[in-house]
Amino acid sequence: MPRGRTADEDPLSGTGRLDEDTEMLMGADLAEGEAGATLTVLERQTCFNLAGTRDIGRIAFTIDGDSAPTVLPVNYALVDDTIVLRTTLAGTVMRYARGYASFQVDHFDDERREGWSALFTGRCRWVRDEGELSRIPQGRLPVPWAEGPRDQILRVVPGRVTGRRIQRP
Repeated sequence: MPRGRTADEDPLSGTGRLDEDTEMLMGADLAEGEAGATLTVLERQTCFNLAGTRDIGRIAFTIDGDSAPTVLPVNYALVDDTIVLRTTLAGTVMRYARGYASFQVDHFDDERREGWSALFTGRCRWVRDEGELSRIPQGRLPVPWAEGPRDQILRVVPGRVTGRRIQRP
């Protein structure tokens, strides 16, 4: 059980759980880095705002029987504070990501040694209802990078959103 939680709390709901330990989020458990860099914990809305500037992220999920999560790059779009993905009916993401999943997006400047990362964790579900599909604004579905049809829609509805940014003066 993660530190600071009781067995009856849903760690993915974003409610009924203790705030993350500030020292852990600020990297107190890590070795010292270069002087002058500031590590900041990002607010929920800032994570969404930053994620809206990118179109490639990574979805993480567990395949039954595997001892570690599977992490795959995907293109995505933000729609009403949810992450929307397109995939194939027979694809790995469609087969295994439904249920709980995490989605990470980030951006780094290697030269300046700055960047940010946002992590969205929650339910990942297959969108099949025509009414729900029709409420996704035209042009808001991600355009697949991979060739071939990607006509299935998955939506990650995050309960927990966390992020960090490292900046230099």
